[in-house]
Amino acid sequence: MSVTALSPTRVDLAGGTLDIAPMTQILTHKKTVNFGVTLHARVTVDRSERKFELHSLDQGVSLSGTWAEVLHQNRLPLLEKLLDHFWNEELPPLSIKVAAKSPAGAGLGGSSCLGIAMASALLRARADLGIPLQLKEAELVQRVQDLETSVIKVPTGCQDYWGGLRGGINIISYPPGETAIETLRATEGKQLEELLMLCYSGVSRASGTNNWAIFKKAFEGDAFTINTLNEIGALSESVAGAVKRHEWSEVFRLSSAEWKLRTKLWSDIETPETKSIAAAAVGAGAMFTRICGAGGGGVMAVFAEPSVQSRVRRAMEEVGGRVLEGGLSWSGTVVEGHL
Repeated sequence: MSVTALSPTRVDLAGGTLDIAPMTQILTHKKTVNFGVTLHARVTVDRSERKFELHSLDQGVSLSGTWAEVLHQNRLPLLEKLLDHFWNEELPPLSIKVAAKSPAGAGLGGSSCLGIAMASALLRARADLGIPLQLKEAELVQRVQDLETSVIKVPTGCQDYWGGLRGGINIISYPPGETAIETLRATEGKQLEELLMLCYSGVSRASGTNNWAIFKKAFEGDAFTINTLNEIGALSESVAGAVKRHEWSEVFRLSSAEWKLRTKLWSDIETPETKSIAAAAVGAGAMFTRICGAGGGGVMAVFAEPSVQSRVRRAMEEVGGRVLEGGLSWSGTVVEGHL
């Protein structure tokens, strides 16, 4: 028997970067809106005969050895830290395989969702052995976020982890002392699901680097950065309201305005490839396009009526885009099987 965990990645509609604590506490306006997509991170956990094994199938990297040998190679640092935190040397050896549908640097929060999937699989395995580690949702998110931060060495936002854990459409708020999540399900977003297409530009971006630059300027008191972030926050609050009313054309209008403000903070957030794909998609009848990720990842969310989607797809492919077979994920992390 084995344990398998699937976690969706996420597309952000507004308010990225605002989810980096304690950024929210110096802003007047702040909210983040995202939704899960079916470009899942998958983690499978099996018992092993004698050694611990970590296999990253999409990276083509495998580690094998004793507990100490696996944890000190630093070749799969996030996986090593997750194993060290959610398991221990006294427990049975495991063979863990991980794979991600999201391209590297896609701007979909793939590594964060992978962390949620692996942690969830290990928690199920612990429960099966009779040594459960009981964590509330917020505790699980915080632990995985802290572990990833220790690897990448820059502040990370929380939205990727919540998108992976919850799926659906998430509206994230930041009252003092907590993060509040409102998750909408299929009955409230069916039209959005019908409109969505995902296209990869082929060029990955380092969202974390951009977020750190903005974070640093904000806490150095740069007035332009703080004012622009507050404008982004105000638009994000309006996006959240339009989502709740199911006013998707208004969501796209506001999200587009939010994106234009974001380009003022980092002019290189768009690339020649994403600009070309966006122009081709809109020219073929798409309603709206948006690069995923606060720092401008390589995947774009494209929204088009079903009647024109085949034409939009051809137009994007003609300029080098690769349409990904994924849609809106209404379920969050799903864990199946037993150890």
